Amino acid sequence: MSNGLVALLLLLFPAAGAVILAGRGWRSPRAVTVVVGPGVVWLSFLATVALFLGKANGDFTYWTWVKSGSFDVPFGLLIDNLSIFMCFVITGVGGLIVTYSVGYMEHEDGPSYARFFTYMDIFVFSMLLLVLADNFIFLIVGWAMVGLSSYLLIGFWYQRHSAVVAARKAFVMNVIGDVGMILGTFVLFVEFKSVAFSKVFAALTPGTPGSGEYRFVFDSPGLELAAFLLLVGAIAKSAQIPLHTWLPDAMEGPTPVSALIHAATMVTAGVYLVGRMHPIYDIAVYAHGAVAIVGAVTALFAATIAIVQVDIKRVLAYSTMSQIGYMFFAVGIGAYSAGFFHLLSHAFFKALLFMAAGNVIHAMHDEQDMRRYGGLWSQMRPTSISFLVGSLSLVGVIPFVGFFSKEQILGLAFSKPDDSTVQLLWLVGFVTALITGFYTGRMWWLSFWGKPSPQRPVEHPHAPALVMMVPVAILAVLATVGGLLQTRALGFGTAVVTNFLEPAVGAQRWEETTPSIAIGLVTMLLGAGLFVWALYSRPWTSYVPWAQRLLERKYYFDEIYDWAFVRPMDWVAGFALRDVERPVIDAAVVDTGLVARWGARGFSTTQTGYFRNYALVFVAGAVAITIALLALRALS
Repeated sequence: MSNGLVALLLLLFPAAGAVILAGRGWRSPRAVTVVVGPGVVWLSFLATVALFLGKANGDFTYWTWVKSGSFDVPFGLLIDNLSIFMCFVITGVGGLIVTYSVGYMEHEDGPSYARFFTYMDIFVFSMLLLVLADNFIFLIVGWAMVGLSSYLLIGFWYQRHSAVVAARKAFVMNVIGDVGMILGTFVLFVEFKSVAFSKVFAALTPGTPGSGEYRFVFDSPGLELAAFLLLVGAIAKSAQIPLHTWLPDAMEGPTPVSALIHAATMVTAGVYLVGRMHPIYDIAVYAHGAVAIVGAVTALFAATIAIVQVDIKRVLAYSTMSQIGYMFFAVGIGAYSAGFFHLLSHAFFKALLFMAAGNVIHAMHDEQDMRRYGGLWSQMRPTSISFLVGSLSLVGVIPFVGFFSKEQILGLAFSKPDDSTVQLLWLVGFVTALITGFYTGRMWWLSFWGKPSPQRPVEHPHAPALVMMVPVAILAVLATVGGLLQTRALGFGTAVVTNFLEPAVGAQRWEETTPSIAIGLVTMLLGAGLFVWALYSRPWTSYVPWAQRLLERKYYFDEIYDWAFVRPMDWVAGFALRDVERPVIDAAVVDTGLVARWGARGFSTTQTGYFRNYALVFVAGAVAITIALLALRALS
């Protein structure tokens, strides 16, 4: 079987699953949904393994979608090490999450159960299209479909008003990013007369001086504008400041949705976009610097808000924002492989945390307030151990994978030469790592340690089903040993991810320098210390209540957006309805109808049905016309 066919099957398996479940699955036995829903994702995983083992590399074109003169948009799939890497994350971690959903969603009735897996398969297909597209047009199609499928999944429980509002908010924020993507693509087309990645990137490669292509090797306003517009799309999809407000509210969706969309795949699309467009960002230095600044600021911003959250999924949501900020910081300073390694690391431990939290929520009758947990260590030991593994990896404690990925980013930022801005951003990342230790320790203490809360809804929580616990255990193992893929954070050892991605994203010369081992160890020790301190300390916010209010209100971003955008739009809509539509448009329509009715009633009297009347009208008309013609002739 050719690599081109395998790549196409990799994309089409989830689409086929969605079609099957949407067509007959809602009326078929539950067993069909259980097999088809996760099964098609695992088939795509096997296709990814086949491409990896076959060392597939190339741009496979299947047909021409649009051709008009020199404008050509083929449907093709780009298979290289970066797309294979992303497909492993989407189908591997995604497969575990969809399998976990079999048990988590078991209480749904048959049609809702099949509908959920239909949406999940649509999402996986959309994400695969996004990372496999070989041109900007189909990248935008996948980008928009990811937003649509996230809307469907976040609002899956549409009977709840809060879920509908959260889904709508996510959709609107993502559409803002879609507009940025479309405008950025238009600017690139104007500059390069093509929407194919290969042609645009080829024009950014140094050629013969004086040639038409050579000028693109240097920065230009058009290139900067395109890079900034693409960054708008990345910021919206990855929930970075200032288009971040949708992500915490998206926790209204089922927990597997949070694990799939907001930990392992969707929110990493912005990181993928910057990495895929690295030939553009390597030249557009201002936009590239903006990526790093946005990432570092978001990392610190989200970490501080997580300190005061009491909903366990919202803590993990803000943690996701913070860790995606680390990835933006890495790709923004040119350390692409380090950013993608943290993407992989984050997929392991954050999906693990969401799914372990899902076990608790499932056992607690959907209660998500950590203050009503407590004492779960002795009652849900496997889940508690798994959550602890994910927590230590999130904090960045050796030997867990989070240490190696996070400290590689900080080490490379610290060692980047002659860049004071990056040094300042490194300090922001360092402080964020310490805050991460604090809020993670607080989350662990409230949920699993101490005495059971008197408000706990379930005195003896049940153990999760095997189909839910096995994926959690697999991710716990990956979060524990995954760091062996890239021990470069210690200054020696393996660099599997870097070596694999180097042909696709390149390598900066300064990345070969040895990161300071001391930086990583100090960060780990301080973060672990704060983790422990958070278990026993009185909340610091009790000493500064104004800070607690500020963080609980999430720096008032929602209120500011409501005042600046929502209320003015509501006023304009109310004005248009009250003073324009009803008195002008509606009145005009009503009056037009009255005139037509009156005219019809008047003319209807001429329809007598007698031939002599019609003949009389005909003769009278002929006489009138004759008189008019004679009068005109006499006057002339």
